[in-house]
Amino acid sequence: MAQGRADRTRTGSPAVPGTAPGSGAPDDAGARFRPLVSLFGVIWLLNAAFQFSAWLRPPGGAGGARLLHVFSKAVGAAPSWLRPLLAAITGAVSAIGPHWIALAMVAIALLLGLSLVFGVRLRTACWAGIVYSAFCWVALCALGYPYAGGQTDPGVFPAYLIAFVFVLSLTPMLAPRPGAPPAAWPTGTLWAAGRLLFGLLWAFDAALKWLPAFLAHFLDQLTPAMQGQPAWIAAYIGVIILVVKAVGPMLVAVTIALIETAMAASLLAGQWLRFSLPLGFLYSLAVWTSAEGFGGPYSAAGTGVRGNVLGNVLIYAVIFLFLMVPQGVRPGSTRRAASGA
Repeated sequence: MAQGRADRTRTGSPAVPGTAPGSGAPDDAGARFRPLVSLFGVIWLLNAAFQFSAWLRPPGGAGGARLLHVFSKAVGAAPSWLRPLLAAITGAVSAIGPHWIALAMVAIALLLGLSLVFGVRLRTACWAGIVYSAFCWVALCALGYPYAGGQTDPGVFPAYLIAFVFVLSLTPMLAPRPGAPPAAWPTGTLWAAGRLLFGLLWAFDAALKWLPAFLAHFLDQLTPAMQGQPAWIAAYIGVIILVVKAVGPMLVAVTIALIETAMAASLLAGQWLRFSLPLGFLYSLAVWTSAEGFGGPYSAAGTGVRGNVLGNVLIYAVIFLFLMVPQGVRPGSTRRAASGA
């Protein structure tokens, strides 16, 4: 008894799951993540709205034909070993009816968005989102192929999948099971898996950045972003192009490759995250506003059809925000919380 009293005196209070260390006060970690999960859900709802506009709203079956074209385009872009599978998927879509497939895909995006925003059946939605994102990455994007003309981004769906892994790791605090104790900060296997998958995604992108196709054609990634944009976005991207030309396209391209390589190394090692995560967030926003033109141009036939509503890299920025939440919140344990150790 005396020893127990001494322990409580030294620590201030007994350790309670879900409390801030040394304070004894509840630390509602879930409250810090809920706005980000809702933001991810809003992106899915916007995606559903764009897909509805592109696939279901046009009269005379034009929307269904547009969706079927997306599947067919993936077949043409795929490598030879993947083409038979995508051709079979496209044939199935044609046989079932593109309109019905479009209706199902819009419904899935809508349900995923609502679940994320309101926290209803969150675990089920996360697993469904992981499977659906993997399917779309294969069927709609052909694993990001073709990697030509300096393209290095494998598409938005791997980032969607990784974001769902992070949300799934947070479900004990966002949607706890009945009778379960308050959850501590995310330090489990799923959180670590999300960080490693995100690091591998950046490593893949960084490796392609070092190829001559990107280094020698960096400006070719910026110029198309101006097409179809409002005048102010086109002017903004034009200024960025002038700055890149003044500095030197090769120097800028090498700097980008170095940044992405460092980002991948930090995420995979779980080190230097206090510095790399804010840098990655700002870098993602910079790419989104320049090479991706704020995700536009926005039209019924454009944004949202392949699942990239608001642009690919915006999802990267959301993932960086997930990883940044534990940083600086728990002195002495932020490295474990952020790295999943």
